[in-house]
Amino acid sequence: MLIPTVQPPFPMAWGFSTRQSDPAELPVRMLAQVHGCCIWEAEDILREGDGHWTQVAGRRIGVRTADCVPILLAGLVGKRPWVAALHAGWRGVLAGILRHGIKQFINLGGNSHELYFAFGPCIQACHFEVGSEVIEEAMRDPSWRDDFAMVGPRGKHHLDMHGLLESQALDLGLDSKKNGSLRLCTLCERDIFFSHRAGDSGRQWGWVEIL
Repeated sequence: MLIPTVQPPFPMAWGFSTRQSDPAELPVRMLAQVHGCCIWEAEDILREGDGHWTQVAGRRIGVRTADCVPILLAGLVGKRPWVAALHAGWRGVLAGILRHGIKQFINLGGNSHELYFAFGPCIQACHFEVGSEVIEEAMRDPSWRDDFAMVGPRGKHHLDMHGLLESQALDLGLDSKKNGSLRLCTLCERDIFFSHRAGDSGRQWGWVEIL
């Protein structure tokens, strides 16, 4: 299990699983992920969506990925802990799932500057080839920077999802000192992670729990 590089100042646990993780440590699946922006308050039922949040201690929630970005959020609403787990492929990144998650926190009374966040292992820009139409759509994002796109050795466009998500987070008022992201590539590190583009059927988890 890999742990984000920062830890919020309240009792909680979060992490990113690997091929070697004990299944007993992983959440019960509560999301049928569809590459959208629907975020639910977590309940013990299976729902279609790409994120959920909770303020219930002992409820471990998470998202499953195998190249997409697992996003974990944690902060205080008043004196009560709040945590969320979001699933972001390029469609979710460009549709603004991170913005939707942060909005849920703010609407409950949270302060974005106090929110801790971590983006987990995913396919990084070194391997993430996309069509020109994806780059064109990404360039319309208000947080876009030109260095989030590059041309790879095969002459195809590559996209930096971590970079764009971090830019979105900072534009939304999050504090870079509360960023616990792990920039690890699921395709580079196939001995550690599952990768959809490599043909793996397995998935790793990004999970979070209030203790």
